[in-house]
Amino acid sequence: MTTDRVPSDSGDLTRADFSREGLRGRHFLEARLVGADFSEADLHGVVFERCDLSGAELTCAVLDSCAFLGCSFEGARLFGSTLRACKLTGSTFLRSHLRPLVVEGGDWSYVSLRGADLRGVGLTGVRLPEADLTEADLAGCDLSGSDLSRSRLRGVRLRGADLRGARLDGCDVDGVDWQGVRIDLSQAVLLARARGAVVDG
Repeated sequence: MTTDRVPSDSGDLTRADFSREGLRGRHFLEARLVGADFSEADLHGVVFERCDLSGAELTCAVLDSCAFLGCSFEGARLFGSTLRACKLTGSTFLRSHLRPLVVEGGDWSYVSLRGADLRGVGLTGVRLPEADLTEADLAGCDLSGSDLSRSRLRGVRLRGADLRGARLDGCDVDGVDWQGVRIDLSQAVLLARARGAVVDG
């Protein structure tokens, strides 16, 4: 069922209950959605712009072609959710619960995932340029074909991740644990050169 029962797309919507509902094409602008409940909701084409979603509950929600622009997800719960072709530009996920999580493409440019636990999450083809992944745990993640250009990788854990075909240009790869990480030949050359090796041929 599609609903438009909330009369305003801005202001204080603290602890608003959207659980198990369907939202289509709504635009929330600078709304305070602290502790809002979107669990098991179906959102399509919904835009959240500069919204505070701290402590929000998005467990098992389906987010299709949604945009979260400059939003805060501090302490939010997204485990079991599906993000399909979503845009998360400039949003922050401090101490958020993000796994298990299904991600199908999308633009996560400039997102902050500092210290995030994303172990085993599939991020195939996701755009993450200039993302802050400092101290994030990406062990076992499928990042094949993703765009990590100029992203911050200091202290990131990548053990067992798949990075084949991912863009790494402009990244500081020093201090990254590459044990068990799957890379392609061009990435191997890039990493060798980053450590001062002269690669012939």
